[in-house]
Amino acid sequence: MQYWRSRTEPATRLPSRSSQGFTLPELLAVVVIVSVLAAIAASAWVEYQANQTVISARDELRSGILQAQTSAITHRASWRFSLREVNDHIEWAIHPNTVSWQDVGGWKSLSSRVVLHSADTTLAQSGGTYYVRFGYQGDVRHRLSTLTLDSKNGRARNRCVVISTLIGATRKGKEHSLPKGDRYCY
Repeated sequence: MQYWRSRTEPATRLPSRSSQGFTLPELLAVVVIVSVLAAIAASAWVEYQANQTVISARDELRSGILQAQTSAITHRASWRFSLREVNDHIEWAIHPNTVSWQDVGGWKSLSSRVVLHSADTTLAQSGGTYYVRFGYQGDVRHRLSTLTLDSKNGRARNRCVVISTLIGATRKGKEHSLPKGDRYCY
């Protein structure tokens, strides 16, 4: 075995790869892999955005319910949190119980990408408007109830506000695969 080379021997070149770029099959493989990863990421991103929109709307409604309860205590009078569906979107307002929901001004709109999940919403209803009424001490009048939201595209998990005690305690909830009684959002 010879470890040196004489000066007269020609240098042998190792085979080298062409420096002209990628081959067509290599490019196609990369494009397919990137496309699959982009499709997975886009789907996850759409679902994430839908969930965040529904969570934000649920939190806004819970805040409105708590505002109605606080107003009842502050004004020492019965107050309502009212919710209605108008032109393909949801609106809410708080007002004294003595004021009819038709006469209330200042309704606040939720995102148009959120819908009311009526099968899992148990708020009292009057004239097409859902409501919860609080007595002057902030206690719930009528019944305990749940308000459930979903995304229009159905990609989000349902989120809900649960009015869970007669003294008006509320909590946030989310959709479960098994029902609790007749509700899936608790």
